[in-house]
Amino acid sequence: MNCFNVNLTRKGFRFNILMKLMKKNLFILIVFIILSIVSSRSYSITLDEAVKRAIDVSYPIKEQKETVKRTEFSYISSIDPFLPTVTIQTGYTNYLYGAPITYTSGFAPLVKNEFYNATGAISYRLFDGGLRYAQRQGSFSLMGREKEKLQGIRSDVLYNVRAAFFTALGKRAVVEKRNEAYETTKKLYDLTKARFTEGIVRKSDVLQAEVRVTSSKIEVVDAVTDYEKSMEDLKSLLLITPDEKHDVEGVLEAPQFQESYQSLTEKAIRTRPDVTYQLKEIDRLTSVYKEKKSNWWPKLDVGLQQSRQDTTFFPNGREDTVMLNFSYPLFDGVGRYYNMEGAQKDVNAAKYKLEEIKRNVKLDIIKAYKDLTLSLENIRMYDELLREATMNFNQAVGEYKAGKGDILTLIQAEKDWAKAKENLVVSMYKSNNALAYLQKVSYLDGN
Repeated sequence: MNCFNVNLTRKGFRFNILMKLMKKNLFILIVFIILSIVSSRSYSITLDEAVKRAIDVSYPIKEQKETVKRTEFSYISSIDPFLPTVTIQTGYTNYLYGAPITYTSGFAPLVKNEFYNATGAISYRLFDGGLRYAQRQGSFSLMGREKEKLQGIRSDVLYNVRAAFFTALGKRAVVEKRNEAYETTKKLYDLTKARFTEGIVRKSDVLQAEVRVTSSKIEVVDAVTDYEKSMEDLKSLLLITPDEKHDVEGVLEAPQFQESYQSLTEKAIRTRPDVTYQLKEIDRLTSVYKEKKSNWWPKLDVGLQQSRQDTTFFPNGREDTVMLNFSYPLFDGVGRYYNMEGAQKDVNAAKYKLEEIKRNVKLDIIKAYKDLTLSLENIRMYDELLREATMNFNQAVGEYKAGKGDILTLIQAEKDWAKAKENLVVSMYKSNNALAYLQKVSYLDGN
């Protein structure tokens, strides 16, 4: 009986130890399972794959492509006024109560109340003061304007997906760094408990270390949530449903960029979509001005018409006519003048808007360039800070083990070390986002 009690006690002791170990490592196990599920059951997305898919599935791009197609059709149809016009017309008339029509056949008159007619005509405008050409040029400029808008939308999509990708990549790295910090706090906690068991430190030191472990655990949970939210942003841009498991694949490192601000500005002013869009708009408004101006010129048309009228279904009576029409409104009010002047003002306003766009282009680039420069400098400074924090933490651990340091100093050193690692990661993904924005405002993808 006593033997049985001893065995039972030993088994219970082992069970209690096992339960404590399980509780102790439960959080690590949960995080490990989450990361394992994400990595094993999810599809990895590289930056190139994300960009390609975003271009393929983007609704704004698809919408603008349809608009471009419509303007292309409009431009094709603008050739019609340069082509001759051919019309045919046929009809049947029966006079029920009106005067009949008399035809002479031989010596006897024929009285008929019905007859058939057919008319064919071909006409062509010889001169219209440049109206047709101006309308066609306006259609061409409108088509070019919408194509430039498509490029601008494409540039926005590229920036959005790149920023979302690097943000998700950075958030994942933050999760890894906070997990490392959590593991470190666990080791410090175990060290403090061991020293407390030996009677070297006080109970308050153990409690301080335990508080730091809990705080680090909360930070890991927050980081995991932020990472999941950033992945949802990326999946939304790629039209991936939330229930699909995806992960980002890539190496987070400092971006490399050597081009100068001056060269970026020169290229952007020549090629950026909003600049070229406005240039096409100026061309379109100039064509509108030429349309208004054409009203001051006469119109000259030539035509050939054949008419047939008889009492048979296929009329034999034929009449051929050649027409040359000259028209010019001597007076039709003051609209011609003021419409032309108004169109000219539209052109002038569009030119001023172009200069304002160029000014904003220069401002956007210099600000983005400075942001990128600052972010690269932040990487350098945080890298230096991490080296210093690592040395400080190692020194604090050594002093604490030797009994010369206190737990608060050690915890603060660990916090600074963990924060330095996290800040370095954050500065890297923000630097990549800054480069993506500089690529957008400089239109490097188009160049």
